[in-house]
Amino acid sequence: MAAFAQEIEAGDGYSSRRTKEIFNQNFKDATPEEIEASRKWFDHDRWTEENQDHKIWKPDLLAPVPEGQQGHGVFVVKHPHSITFMCGLWAVVLALSDEAGKRHKYPAWTLGVKTGKRFRCSPSAIRTLILGQFDQDTYDAWKQLVMNNQQGAYEALASACDWLGHKKKVGLSYLSGRSSMQLLTDMGIRCERDHAFLYPHYKKMFEERLLNETRSEYEEWFKHASSDHREMFKQMVLNTKRENPRLTEAAARQQVMTTLHEMGVMS
Repeated sequence: MAAFAQEIEAGDGYSSRRTKEIFNQNFKDATPEEIEASRKWFDHDRWTEENQDHKIWKPDLLAPVPEGQQGHGVFVVKHPHSITFMCGLWAVVLALSDEAGKRHKYPAWTLGVKTGKRFRCSPSAIRTLILGQFDQDTYDAWKQLVMNNQQGAYEALASACDWLGHKKKVGLSYLSGRSSMQLLTDMGIRCERDHAFLYPHYKKMFEERLLNETRSEYEEWFKHASSDHREMFKQMVLNTKRENPRLTEAAARQQVMTTLHEMGVMS
């Protein structure tokens, strides 16, 4: 995946809300000719991160997913030539123009994960970076932390798709290796040759995946819960969304489930 157009650090940005609009699968695909023509601004060397120069502090690397708003809400950072959506340990950047200021027909996009205080892409490069400073156990702990927060990726991706839909754009990404392609394919994203496509209609898919992550646990508990606990759950979800309107249903439900686990109501 392509490198970030700007260095984005955790804690940057302001809260973002998705619209309720649903986008249909009616956006024109890039033709093979257009993809090849776009390679002139997908120069491999320019999109490769110099991760080896970045010192990572272990407490930052293995810090848990931020609780509350930063753990579930989406934050956005806007620059003159790019826009970035962040949630939990994941971020999606859309590069809108090149260094000369020329707007891309297909915004260049990439998916990154929090590695220390910065978001970085390219799974293989991140692995090399972490192992160069720590050991295999540290890398495995970081990877587990990231994959357990996959809802953050779906939230950020859904918000990026929402933005693309309103702009009637399709995101196009250069793939830096097999690990990147495997990760995106597992998430349901179309990958072809050296590119990955981010379509507006993927928004619905990502939001459905967010609901599916909590649905099975919720439904199993709900079947055996008392009527009082069921009503309490529903009311807590409503209150959570009222206090933080930008939260999706899935995010509000996840927060309530976490609280009920801590209270011993859900086990």
